[in-house]
Amino acid sequence: MIPVILIGGIPGVGKTSLSGFIGREFNINIVLSGDYLREFLRPYTDNPAMKESVYNAYRVYGENNENNIIQGYLDQSKFIYPGINAVLRRGISNGEPLILETLYFIPEMIDSDIRDKIIMVYIHISDMPLHSKRLKERTKYTHFNSPGERLVDQLPVYTIIEKYSMDNSGKDVFIIDNSDFESTKYRIMDYIKLKITD
Repeated sequence: MIPVILIGGIPGVGKTSLSGFIGREFNINIVLSGDYLREFLRPYTDNPAMKESVYNAYRVYGENNENNIIQGYLDQSKFIYPGINAVLRRGISNGEPLILETLYFIPEMIDSDIRDKIIMVYIHISDMPLHSKRLKERTKYTHFNSPGERLVDQLPVYTIIEKYSMDNSGKDVFIIDNSDFESTKYRIMDYIKLKITD
């Protein structure tokens, strides 16, 4: 199996750091961010939800509640997933190992004919104070000009999105709690090795 890997998770769980580590360990030279795909696609839609940050996309539907948060998230995902599918499909067709890490993790939106050809991992942090701490520290490691304090305030919204993604992941998704980064990176490596040789 060619390692075409989709890594999901909300901000601050370690997607970027873990994707970089996995890329180096498996000699995967193509490591892509869903955030950049979203920014590329935004100018090409009039969808009002796409004009908002994902944590504010609920505003298109009214008040800040679980249903509206999920609807805003799904609206953005529906626009972005044709691009995600195209990237994954190209990696599979060309035999090019790649990693795509993204907030937009909805396996049911992956084209059915390629779903069993990709490796899916979803990362979360169950300890909320630790998650907040990681967000505040991210300027030290990856997002040098994007302080995490503003995102800490949005964790209640992100947690709803996270729960939706986890609840709608199938058995083919490896869900892992990244409370211990060192342990997590090696467990993900072991999982990927298993899938590659499966």
